[in-house]
Amino acid sequence: MPNTSLEKLINSLTRGELKTFSLSIKNNNSPDYYKLFKQIKSDKYNAKDDKTNAQRRKYLYDSLLESLNRNVESIDSDIIKKLLNTETLFKRQLVKEAWKEVNKAHKLAQKHERFGILIQILEYKKSIGFYLDSFTWQDHLELSKFEEKVLNQQLIYLKTKNQYMEILGLKKEVGYLDINSSKSLFSKFDVKIAPEVVSKRALFYSKMTKAIYHWMLKEHNDEFLLTREIIEETDIKVDTTEYLIGNLEHLTSCVCNANFNELLLTLSHLKEKYSKGFFGTSTSIELKLFYYAANYEIMSYSYLGDVDKLTAKLSEVEESIEFWNKNLSKEMLIVVYTAMKLGYYLIGDKKRSSYYINKILSESSKVIRIDAFEDALLFNLVLAFDKKDFDFQESTLVKIIRYFRNNNKTESFEYKFVMSLKKNLVDSNIYTNVYNELKTEFDKYFYKLTDGRYYSENYLPIYIWLIAKKENKPIMQIMKKWNDNKL
Repeated sequence: MPNTSLEKLINSLTRGELKTFSLSIKNNNSPDYYKLFKQIKSDKYNAKDDKTNAQRRKYLYDSLLESLNRNVESIDSDIIKKLLNTETLFKRQLVKEAWKEVNKAHKLAQKHERFGILIQILEYKKSIGFYLDSFTWQDHLELSKFEEKVLNQQLIYLKTKNQYMEILGLKKEVGYLDINSSKSLFSKFDVKIAPEVVSKRALFYSKMTKAIYHWMLKEHNDEFLLTREIIEETDIKVDTTEYLIGNLEHLTSCVCNANFNELLLTLSHLKEKYSKGFFGTSTSIELKLFYYAANYEIMSYSYLGDVDKLTAKLSEVEESIEFWNKNLSKEMLIVVYTAMKLGYYLIGDKKRSSYYINKILSESSKVIRIDAFEDALLFNLVLAFDKKDFDFQESTLVKIIRYFRNNNKTESFEYKFVMSLKKNLVDSNIYTNVYNELKTEFDKYFYKLTDGRYYSENYLPIYIWLIAKKENKPIMQIMKKWNDNKL
């Protein structure tokens, strides 16, 4: 066991789990283990200084896992517990009792489409049935025939899920596809599901794959309609994991369609369901909800032009970052910082925006979110031009131009934006000139929403900033005009 496993496990506990385990180990008269447990969860604890016996650490680790497993409540754990009951009863030759228990497991596994474990259950039924007088050879044949169907359902389910994972990886690797040359790509992901082996979970992953393909082709309205259909069809009480995956993908489709009101409503529903225990008490789920809410709520209030809610959210996220800091990965922190720098800039707190820009520039890299790094470079430039300091503007431009040239990005929108600013640096109509020169570039990256607005989740802030500077008006005023479709 790695030296950090025990610390990681203890740090992952919710407050309720900490309290429950702390009481149980204290009441079991285990002072040494209780002392070690208290030391590790202390803020002053340093794993490097811990000279504790490895066997004692292992015992505490195993005891903690056993305690957590006892309190797990899910469809899968319920089925497994019934199977364990079946095995225990069958070994004691309590055949009728084992038969009742295995039928309970069968009913649950079939209802919730747990095909892998259902195959194991059917094998148990054939073994137990052999000892029942009422179990005939015909019953055995019917079980075998049903088992073949389940095997085929499992294969289709695995195929659709694996293809979903494949296209998800492709999305992360290449992003948007060339709309003129990629229509044939989806054929390899289009799984044909025969009516006799159709299942809700296979259909779920098949539709999720198609939704991501719509995203890759920038068919965002089709993506939005499909993800909305997916979450409406998914029962949280039956498929908790799929429900969460579907809703998180719907959040992305809401962003891509600038449907921020539905995004906020979807997030609110997810938080409510978590508070009611639908997702269990996993800190990983709570962390994921914080991460999505931090980014997307800041974005929503920014683009909706709601200064009061944006200000309150920024303050809330800053407090939460302190709480979650140990659990957030470097990439997650960079993404949250990116949202924070935009939010603070829009409410006029340029000092705080600059603070997060500097954190991104110092903590990001080509490996960790180069998109966030380059976005921070542009915002650093925006702040330079807001200061009206010519020397600072010029030196900042030189540094950024050098970066894009050194990284072979002279064809990017960012580089063209920077070069246009440099070209018009001493012109009194600098912002009008830059806006006019970049009009065709904006057209390349913006797409038309169903309500007629032009939108790009990446470049809308720069577009709004240019118009605000050109018209000499507050940036949030221009953002509201865009949101009201009056721009």
